[in-house]
Amino acid sequence: MDQEIFIPTLLTEDDNKKMSYELLVEVTRNNIVESRHFGAAVVCDYKGTVLQSWGDIEQLIFPRSALKPMLAIHLIESGASNHYNLKDAELSLACSSHQGEEMHQKLVASWLNRLGLKEQNLACGPVLPENTESAHRLLAAGQQGCRIHHNCSGKHTGFLTTAQHLQLPIEGYHLLNHPLQQLSLDILSNLADIDLRLYPMGIDGCGLPAPTMPLFRLALTMARFAKPVDLADSRSQAIYRLHKAIINEPLYIAGHGTLVSELNEVAKGTVLAKTGAEGIVIAALPEAGLGIAVKIADGGSRARSVALLSILDRLDFLTDAMKQQLVAHIAPKIMNSNGLHVGDIRPADSWIRGNKLDPVSTDS
Repeated sequence: MDQEIFIPTLLTEDDNKKMSYELLVEVTRNNIVESRHFGAAVVCDYKGTVLQSWGDIEQLIFPRSALKPMLAIHLIESGASNHYNLKDAELSLACSSHQGEEMHQKLVASWLNRLGLKEQNLACGPVLPENTESAHRLLAAGQQGCRIHHNCSGKHTGFLTTAQHLQLPIEGYHLLNHPLQQLSLDILSNLADIDLRLYPMGIDGCGLPAPTMPLFRLALTMARFAKPVDLADSRSQAIYRLHKAIINEPLYIAGHGTLVSELNEVAKGTVLAKTGAEGIVIAALPEAGLGIAVKIADGGSRARSVALLSILDRLDFLTDAMKQQLVAHIAPKIMNSNGLHVGDIRPADSWIRGNKLDPVSTDS
């Protein structure tokens, strides 16, 4: 089968322009390929040199929640983190797409209480926790979902913290014209080395602005987050503080059983990962100064972990011990309703054969 497909882009007035995706991940049943996931991916260094890419890396994408670690920079740069004595857990939570486990709920609630704010001050809408057990527990108790349960509530609490510290209006903090959102665009533009105000803007699921950027720029953003040596000292120190928080409190950035928390936990700082909605996943490799960005074309989440971990493995960033601990994400099994293993999700054979990566030295 052809390894490349072309899908018309919705982000240009030129109807003849095409976006290129490559076959990255296959889903099998009885070792027969049943479904295929196409996507684009790129590995680059903090100076903007592309080491390897697949598909069209200049296509515009919505990074969505993949931007959360960078959106937490203002918490530290502004002095809000020091003023409110934020710990690693709170900073990791500010970077999170959390599952709404009890640990996440309690920390958001206590953080808001310290600010003298309430759940209603969060601009994200009320939802049930994404963690199934937590959701069932609420429903069994006759309760409903609330704003604290939203997977973005940590990010929103972080925004409220900075707004309050800088004496900016709390009302409308999530709107594009609010000074805090403009500050966020300044920070993101600095890391991506482009002016994001020149690109289309959407609205995220939690109500905040959702900027677009080329996939390559997302990888560059992650590479500069990984090794912020070319940034202002205050910004680089803020980024290193976030590294520390994510490394020390990986469960607060996502939750039990998630790729993000488990990869960040076992990597111990050699890899810092974050997912975004609609098939986005990114990784920063601090020792090598590299960034990785992956976009799965169909927007599904089941293929992105396999694709990212395959790239990390071929870059020699996964030890045997790490692979053993991450096997559920590297090679997910498809189980039927009786608990029988009936299929697998794996890197596409053609992708593995056709794209060889040289291991990257951490001395670069």
